[in-house]
Amino acid sequence: MLAWDMRGHGTSAGAADMATFRGWETYYQDLTAWLQSLDEPVWLAGHSIGATTSIMATARRPEMVRGLILAEPVIMDRWRGWQLWLAKLLRQSYRFSLAAGAARRRREFDSHAEALDNYCGRGGFKTWPRAWLEAYVQHGLVQSGNRVRLACAPEWESTTFAHTEHNPWPDIRRLRCPVIALAADRASTFSPKARQLLRAMLPMAQVNALAGTTHFLPMERPGAVRDAVLQTISPKYSRMSS
Repeated sequence: MLAWDMRGHGTSAGAADMATFRGWETYYQDLTAWLQSLDEPVWLAGHSIGATTSIMATARRPEMVRGLILAEPVIMDRWRGWQLWLAKLLRQSYRFSLAAGAARRRREFDSHAEALDNYCGRGGFKTWPRAWLEAYVQHGLVQSGNRVRLACAPEWESTTFAHTEHNPWPDIRRLRCPVIALAADRASTFSPKARQLLRAMLPMAQVNALAGTTHFLPMERPGAVRDAVLQTISPKYSRMSS
């Protein structure tokens, strides 16, 4: 099992260069390059932007991907996608709540313990089990002198949100591998209309909405994600992708 250190989000802060950033296409190219370096096909699993990036890389190198497990992919319906495209064109997408909120994120803390206390029970972290939050604080913040700071700089996270993918549909249409997509029933980045359209484009795809979950469903229902992974890599699915 390999975990991708997405540009600018972990120990790859040095690669977070605004001058060369081309929106999410930069992430798509990164993951595609990684797929090209492999000796054999793999299964890709991702959450949020990681799920969308997995779709795009698979469309570019389909022979290197056996199947996809998508947890809350960022897939808008066409109307909302058009609105986002227009906002990008007018250079107003940075005003969207996610981008604006990320830009205001607190960058540094006196300690990991202080960061944990700050996040516990607040905002998007409200539904996270304690163990998940502790892991986030341990690995999502790095030492900076006598303090700790976010590994992903707020301005990089904000820019990433401002460039959210607005039209994944041409690449979705090209998918031929097994696909399991998990969606939240509230605060979802995978809208009901988008789910309906994906089912129409990919009749073999399994699209499941999980009751009582938000966008952070991997933290809230880790067992469901685990089961989706095991189902995708079962012999049945291996035969489908061969």
